[in-house]
Amino acid sequence: MVPRPYWDPDTDQAAATLELALPLLDEAAGGHVEGIVGVSDPFAAVQRAIEAGDFDEIIISTLPERISHWLGRDLPHRVEALGLPVTVVTAQQLERSVSTAP
Repeated sequence: MVPRPYWDPDTDQAAATLELALPLLDEAAGGHVEGIVGVSDPFAAVQRAIEAGDFDEIIISTLPERISHWLGRDLPHRVEALGLPVTVVTAQQLERSVSTAP
């Protein structure tokens, strides 16, 4: 589930993200993975998805802690209250050197 961006909920950005992610998730899971676009609020999106389906675990993929709005809003702990195990996968920031060459 990818929540719609709150700053532009009418955009197709979430659907595009999902389209790019599904093949990678299929490969990682070793089988078919389904995805949906949810409402803008990530907690509400997870809650609605859980109410509509049968799930064993919630996996939250987020940006690094220093820039993640979800971690800043304590999303993983809030989602745990929904009664399923929660795993958080946090993206690693790539180390990039700044070139000083002319």
